Parts: sequence; structure tokens; C-alpha cells
Amino acid sequence: MNFPTSQTPPPPAPGQPPMQPVAAEPQAPALSEPRRLINVFIAPSKTFVDLKRKPSWWIAWLVTAVFSLMFAVVAVQKIDMNHFVQQQIDKSPRQQKQLEQFTPEQRAQNLAVRATITKFTFYFYPVLSLLSGLIIAAILMAVFNFVLGAEVSFPRALSVVFYAGLTGVVRAILLAVSLLTASDPSTIDITANPMPTNPGFFLDPQGNQVLYSLASALDVFAIWYVILLGIGFSLVSANKKPSTSTGITTMFVLYGIVVLVGLGFKLAFS
Repeated sequence: MNFPTSQTPPPPAPGQPPMQPVAAEPQAPALSEPRRLINVFIAPSKTFVDLKRKPSWWIAWLVTAVFSLMFAVVAVQKIDMNHFVQQQIDKSPRQQKQLEQFTPEQRAQNLAVRATITKFTFYFYPVLSLLSGLIIAAILMAVFNFVLGAEVSFPRALSVVFYAGLTGVVRAILLAVSLLTASDPSTIDITANPMPTNPGFFLDPQGNQVLYSLASALDVFAIWYVILLGIGFSLVSANKKPSTSTGITTMFVLYGIVVLVGLGFKLAFS
């Protein structure tokens, strides 16, 4: 009876060095979900490498949604919604002209309806963030795959977008603290520059619109988000074609385009 014997590699041909066994590439240990969340802020590359191994987005979205709802509760309680809506109307000459055609009773009713809609919008933000995340992930996946030749699947793109979006949690906490500690929370316009995180905070919003918009775009949280997206999409690519620097540069170019397009709409419809 013949017993199987272990196979050994054939001897090298005369004049050739002996073949060395190929060592397997060491794999980084899998991260737990809490470690993924923490590493986004202290070691983002580790999180995105782990997302390449096992994409997941819903926990990051859920964390963001919880803090968004917490901020909504604070905002609705601390901000006079009628005053808040009037602030937004004062920024738009077109809306002001429309309201001038109403009677005082109609203006008051219109303001009350807008305030109610705005209040519910605060609580509806988690759903809006989910929809916008789906759209952003699809757009960025197309850019990195078709322009840079990367191989990023949609689940990985979703994971990068929502984990990078955790920077919004820090912003929500700081805004909530600002509203809770301010002597008059209604003076804080949370839709514009509520905190000194960009040069636009120190400029007159009614002054030069181009300068104000460009200065406001240099926001710490926006830049942080853009950098994380660039790192994430470069690391989750299956073929590793775009380098980290290329990914970050691409994201800044896209962010610049978005800022310029937004500025164009603002100048056209203000």
C-alpha cells in the first residue's frame, strides 16, 4: 500500500539559486466597531483599511443621527424659530420683495408656517443626511473609478462617506454647547458662521459676497471632511491606484468646484 507523502518543490536547475518560500503578507487585525469610530479621529488610515476588509456604514450613520437629533432638541428649545426664519429672509432680497406684497396678516401667517417647517426639518436631518450620503458616495465612486482608475465598490464608498462624516458629530456638540451657554441663542445663525472655524466668521455677511463665501469655505470642519474622504477613497481602492496625496488633491479640487458653483447660484438668485 502506498501512503501519500508530502510534496517538496523540485530541486533548482544547475546554476540557479535555491527557491525561497514566499512569506504571506501579514494582515492587520480586524477592528471592532468602537475602534473604527475612535480611529476616525486619531488614526483614520486604520479605520479605512479595515473598511476595505469589511465595508459597513450604518453604525457611523446611526451615531451621526443620534447626535443630530440631540442638537435638534437643543436648537428647537433655545432658538426662536420665527426670529431664525426672519434671519434667513433678511439674507435674500428676492424673498423680501415677495413678502412685501403680502398683508401684515399674511406675512405673519407665512412666517409661522415657515417656522413650523424649519422646526421639523431639524428633526428630519438624519434622513436627509442618509439621502445625501447615498448621492455623495455614488458621485465620488464614479470620479475615483472612471477618472482615476480606482476600483471602489459602492459599499466601500458608502462606508468612507459616512465614517468621514463623523466630523459632523464634533461640530454638532460644539454648536449645542454654544446655544446652551449663549446669553441670547437667537443671535447665533447656525446656517452661516455660528463659530470662528473659518475666516468668514470675522467678515461682514452683507459685504463682499465673493470674499465672504470663499473665506467661509476655508472652514476647519469642511477641510477635515475633505481630507478624510481623500484618504478613505485612496485606501479602499482594490487596486490601490490613487495614492493618498492624489486622493486628497482630487477631493480638494471637487470641493473647490462645489464652492464656486454654490457661489454662482448665490449671486444669481440672491
